[in-house]
Amino acid sequence: MSIRFDYYSLYLLKFLQDTGNDLKNDEEFINSRADLAAEEYEDMRRDGASVSMAQESAMAVLLEGF
Repeated sequence: MSIRFDYYSLYLLKFLQDTGNDLKNDEEFINSRADLAAEEYEDMRRDGASVSMAQESAMAVLLEGF
């Protein structure tokens, strides 16, 4: 398993492990969801959102459906 060591992928991996979700072994899912969250954060910041607002939006994308 070669999960990237970035904030969003590590956060999601830990969340999935803590909740016993089978997706904890799905590297592609974790990385793609982390990419979406990072893109959301960057887009929000570019649009003038505060750091905390952008982070909140990114976390909503990261954990959507859970």
